Amino acid sequence: MSGMELKNIRKTNTMTREQERAVSRRFGRHVSREKALCTLLATTFVCLLPILLGRRLWEQIPPVVQTGLISAEGKDDSMPRAVLVYGVPGLFCLMNLICHAQLWLHQKAERLPPASIRLIGRWGIPVLSLPLCRFWMLRAAGETAVLQGFVPSLFALFLLLLGAHFFDCPRGARLAFRFRNILYSDKAWRAVHRAAGISWMLAGLLLPALEFSLSRIPSLSAVPILLLLLLPLPASFVFREKT
Repeated sequence: MSGMELKNIRKTNTMTREQERAVSRRFGRHVSREKALCTLLATTFVCLLPILLGRRLWEQIPPVVQTGLISAEGKDDSMPRAVLVYGVPGLFCLMNLICHAQLWLHQKAERLPPASIRLIGRWGIPVLSLPLCRFWMLRAAGETAVLQGFVPSLFALFLLLLGAHFFDCPRGARLAFRFRNILYSDKAWRAVHRAAGISWMLAGLLLPALEFSLSRIPSLSAVPILLLLLLPLPASFVFREKT
């Protein structure tokens, strides 16, 4: 179904069940059951990771945190420290679960999700929560949230999104591994890209976990992250021999 056909259907406000299924398959962000579960777990961990930063800065964060928001009574609508450290990441986690559930339920019913859910997708909430929670907690602790400090978190999100893309990368994808060992075997292609997707998402989770739990990331921590990023290369030889 082309974009022009979809516009015409929306104008007339008439859509047959077959047209609705076609629109759902094209614009409903459909994924496999395995990828849906994997991205749900990964995004849930991303939303909860700032709790590690809050625990590390617990003593520096005052018991009552001023939000800067003004309530209806004209008073500063402050929040307890525990709400900032646990409640805010938990709220992002809940919103993330709702988005994933909505996308999956609409996919099972072959119906188009609401526009807001399609816009947020499976990664919108964690992409917002990780830098925002980091900024709020550092600000509450009295530390300066410099732009350079967000680089590890942004790089981690990049690895997570790239890993999610590789998880079930189709043959015609422009961004894919072109190892000679896997070009002529669909089984090897799927296995190597699946291994790359999982390992790169693990690297994307490990990096902010180290950043948030430690005041300074050890140099040796680059070794496991690098090994995870390079895993697709040996995997291409392993799965070639099995196919």
